[in-house]
Amino acid sequence: MTIRNIVIPLEDEYLEKVAKERGISRTKLVRIVMEKVVREQLISKIIGDGNLVNDEPPPRKYRRFRTRK
Repeated sequence: MTIRNIVIPLEDEYLEKVAKERGISRTKLVRIVMEKVVREQLISKIIGDGNLVNDEPPPRKYRRFRTRK
């Protein structure tokens, strides 16, 4: 499955430092980390088994034109 065009806010300085130490790009580093998380099924270990629905408020919907009555 390919997921494209997702914006994830990350600590840029940390990623830059680690990627530079490894001699790879930040994008490749994030790809490798995500592949490892999925392959080894680490999600429940990282964030727990709790319900995450209410942890983050829903994104605001962009309305270019207001609805007319």
